[in-house]
Amino acid sequence: MPTKRCYFHPDCRSTLFSLPRDGEVRDQWLKFIFNSVPQNYYPNLALCAAHFTEESFHNLREYNAGFAQRLVLKDGAVPTLKTEAVYGPQATTSQQGASSQELPTTSTLHEVGCQSDPIETETVATEIKPKMRSVGTQLSMGTLSSFHLRSKGIQATYYGHDVGTQTTDMFPDVQLSSTPVRGSVFRPSKRPRLVLDEEEESELNVEPTDSTYNPDSVVTEESELAIDPQPDHSDNKYIVFESCLRELFVSCPICKTKCVVQSRRRGTFVAFTQLCEKCNYYRQWQSQPIVGSTPLGNLLLSAATYFTGGSFKQLEKIFKAMKLQMMHFVTFRIHARNFIEPAIIHKWNQDQLNLIRQLQEGGNVAVAGDMRADTPGHSAKFGSYTIMHMETNKILDLQLVQSNEVGGSYHMEKEGLKRCLDNLESHGLAVDYIVTDRHPQIQKYLRDRNITQFYDVWHFEKGLSKKLDKLSKMKDCEVLKKWLHSIKNHVYWSAISSESGPEKVAKWNSLQNHIQNVHVHENHLFPKCEHPDKVSRDPKKWFQPGSIALHKVEKLLYNKRVLKDIEKLSHNFQTSSLEAFHSLILRFAPKNVIFPFIGMLCRGMHSKASENRTNIQLCR
Repeated sequence: MPTKRCYFHPDCRSTLFSLPRDGEVRDQWLKFIFNSVPQNYYPNLALCAAHFTEESFHNLREYNAGFAQRLVLKDGAVPTLKTEAVYGPQATTSQQGASSQELPTTSTLHEVGCQSDPIETETVATEIKPKMRSVGTQLSMGTLSSFHLRSKGIQATYYGHDVGTQTTDMFPDVQLSSTPVRGSVFRPSKRPRLVLDEEEESELNVEPTDSTYNPDSVVTEESELAIDPQPDHSDNKYIVFESCLRELFVSCPICKTKCVVQSRRRGTFVAFTQLCEKCNYYRQWQSQPIVGSTPLGNLLLSAATYFTGGSFKQLEKIFKAMKLQMMHFVTFRIHARNFIEPAIIHKWNQDQLNLIRQLQEGGNVAVAGDMRADTPGHSAKFGSYTIMHMETNKILDLQLVQSNEVGGSYHMEKEGLKRCLDNLESHGLAVDYIVTDRHPQIQKYLRDRNITQFYDVWHFEKGLSKKLDKLSKMKDCEVLKKWLHSIKNHVYWSAISSESGPEKVAKWNSLQNHIQNVHVHENHLFPKCEHPDKVSRDPKKWFQPGSIALHKVEKLLYNKRVLKDIEKLSHNFQTSSLEAFHSLILRFAPKNVIFPFIGMLCRGMHSKASENRTNIQLCR
């Protein structure tokens, strides 16, 4: 595969730098190359580090000391040197002597590697050129037929586009090739770091500038790792057996001899190294791209598990049953902490800011608020209070409160509402009214803030129905069972069909006469039942005046608190959409699973994003 080359020294494979994006700096580079700025030029031109002064690099000292894999240019750096400058760590005399071996003077040397300077002697690379680095070692056909002298230590490390080479002491007795390599010849073999060095531009798929280059006459020793800087996560993935993978590396592609194959695994990632002991052919292969120091497949698996609300423990059991290799839970938490949760918070902040900006143009807003606890009862550790815009059913804010912050789980709902309202006010969004449940602390707090409050009908009806159902099981109250469903419907009808509090109370009071088969009432706001007059098929269903059952029902339905709550029932919007959102959170944060604080918060935030996607699909 053709690679990027230096314009002045095509054989030089030290650190290469592509044309900068800045227009003025790029023109200076072009003037250095062509003595003027041409109208048409090859966009992938490159220069090696030899054409820059020492002051042009950020990390020259680290690079010379061997602590940096490649040089990094400063912003605005311009090439000024036509001759080659030498950068990099110097090899020791003992290292040079250890690798020297004479060849017959009548032999013809074929250049092995595409980074070497012209060879002045007939020795096998006794000197380590400090500036040398190779990107994919290649052998000509003539070299294979003549000597088969190749370095067993040459290997392509796990660097994305900078596929550097290095020698190791894995096989110290073999003859080394004439390819100079940077670094010491015999050094302890160390495990390659799974990292991607930052590149200015991709060094792949670039036409060579050498006119003598003929791809048909070249045998590529190492395929370059064609990893895009931003790997496409939409690529298809497959389940592959290890035995099938090893079949690809059993024999040498050059001499067909059986090779030494080693594997290394990190979670779902696996890498193979292949070494032929006969012709010293060596290559490395990896199963997935590497982002930074993280295998992309591991990260995608963690993200898919997190974003779909899956359980890592359950997924781990499935993988173990199939003997699929998988990373540990600690790795999953590292991915969540370093990548997934920051992405969720960033997306949440962007969406909320855009939504608030849209609502600011429409004036005051009507909202609904409710809290969801992580466990039932008053033993909850976390409580998430959510504010929803009623007209659009979009989540305006979500605040997670921990019980030890406010002195107990009973106070979490008030604190969550306070934080939500403070957040809306800080963004200049005023609340017209709010629909909530009948929590006593919430009622007092909203009165103090002078915010109009309405009660959600479903919460009111749910509490009242429990009491009626309990009463219907008592002696002398069996007749109430026939009216349970009708009383529930009457609660909703009284609230939705009225426009004022007194009208809601008048319609609610009409139930007291209706269950006695009296359909004309004394209240002028609702003087008569709206249903048509019918003769009942079951006379026994009516309550008898003065009966014990009627007395108990009236005591339950018409006490002062119930009448006060009826007057404040919401006649426009309800919290059913908010309850549906809380049900969606259960998919990502079940109540029987313990999560850390940030985990609970991010799962609630991601539930909102998931709900928006569901709404879009339903609209389509």
